[in-house]
Amino acid sequence: MGRSFFATNYISDLYKRVGNSIKLPTLMLMGLFIFPLLFPKSSSCEAREPDDIVLFSRSKMLSLVNKARRSGHYCGKKWYGPAGDLKWNDQLAAAAKIHSTDMSENNFISHKGSNGQFVGDRIYTQRYFWTDCAENLAYGILYEDDVVKEWLKSPGHCENIMNPVYTDMGAWPIGKYWTQVFAKPQN
Repeated sequence: MGRSFFATNYISDLYKRVGNSIKLPTLMLMGLFIFPLLFPKSSSCEAREPDDIVLFSRSKMLSLVNKARRSGHYCGKKWYGPAGDLKWNDQLAAAAKIHSTDMSENNFISHKGSNGQFVGDRIYTQRYFWTDCAENLAYGILYEDDVVKEWLKSPGHCENIMNPVYTDMGAWPIGKYWTQVFAKPQN
């Protein structure tokens, strides 16, 4: 009801005040120009496709991973004791973004990219020189909590998260494709 009801009443009241001196079609034409001024289009209700908006929280992802590392965790039947906190690394996040984008655009999930590169190659292209590295992938999950929970259920992914050798991490989702990269830099 709101605005359109108000506008209809406004035009009706205006017509009653001016009487027959202004014809109804002229009044309606005036309304076409007055209405947008009274009620500008609101952009808050418009929907748009996100361009390259990161729809996840880096700090939340890092916090969830570090929480698991601090408490220790079973990866399958193997116990991993507490490990030191990882630091967020933008170069590793960029390598993760490259791979998530590749998988999303080419509709596949694999550690081997469509250009034949693996995680170590992608990390090097970001000028991060590593001694050890690993990668976790996921598909079909929307939120940080859920993807970390699923990775911790999978022995191989869990081992990557819990491995005390790694000191840095980056991750990036594109749609429902997730890539998480771990590494230890060269000294």
